[in-house]
Amino acid sequence: MIGSLLSYWVGRVIRTMKFPHQGEGARELCDTVLQTFERGCSIGLKGYRYEHVLKESQSLPWNLRAFFNEGHAMGAAGRSVYSLRRRNPELSMKSTNYQVMRFVGYGFWNGVAMTYPVPKLTEKREFWDEVPMFDRYHLLMYNGVGFAATLFRGQFDDTLKKRFLAFDNHEQREAIFHGVGRVLWFLYMNNFQALKGIIYEHDGITAPIGIGLGLAIAFTQIATPERILQLINKFQEREHTHLIRGAGIALQVHANNDPECRYKIEKTLMGEMRDWYEGACHASNEAGDGVEWYPKYHELTERIVKACTS
Repeated sequence: MIGSLLSYWVGRVIRTMKFPHQGEGARELCDTVLQTFERGCSIGLKGYRYEHVLKESQSLPWNLRAFFNEGHAMGAAGRSVYSLRRRNPELSMKSTNYQVMRFVGYGFWNGVAMTYPVPKLTEKREFWDEVPMFDRYHLLMYNGVGFAATLFRGQFDDTLKKRFLAFDNHEQREAIFHGVGRVLWFLYMNNFQALKGIIYEHDGITAPIGIGLGLAIAFTQIATPERILQLINKFQEREHTHLIRGAGIALQVHANNDPECRYKIEKTLMGEMRDWYEGACHASNEAGDGVEWYPKYHELTERIVKACTS
């Protein structure tokens, strides 16, 4: 019962969202992404078996599956915090496919908890003891927090920025601002003048916001790589390094989601975008498996992209 009620509430919130600052041609794509995310969230909240989740995920176009799985993880997190057993939602997942998206989705629920009176999914180490990849992917949850808290507020303002800057450590703050950059693309999609203004207003966090923005641009245009290049080129050249880092990360994450995604991406990527993708793959492989993975991964992507663009 609680899962169905939460599904109705979350769905209503998502469906009534307004995006008055988007540019021309953005709404249709944005709606497709949000509808896919909402469907995943709904079946996560209702506790569908993972076999059903996998079947429905694979029935979607390959370029939309990431949003579905991220939404499903958010819903699974919500179901977990309201269940009597408080079972870790990751233990029900029977595949490492989409694991990055799932950790972002778990954090998305915690971003909801920053805005609405719902309990958070705990990050206590003992809760995650049976999840080997928790140390590696834990900071991705903060990425989800930054995205969700900004999305439900409808803007990134100084009040929210101060809340994020108050988080415990540098790595958490960086991950949060990566999530902020991602959601700015949805709030201001195709409104490049507004996006440039926001980047310049927040000079101290330009890099993580730019990375998140580049990641979201590539994620939403993943089936048309030439479009990714066109969109990045609408920004000032001094922002390109951050945007390219994010785009490379998006390509690498998508390729790791499932075998068909990898085939589609590696079949279409050429030239400099192939370099971005291969650089992000190298960074992920070299960054280790523990708590150092997230900051090390981003450090390596910066070094690789600078070498590629110098």
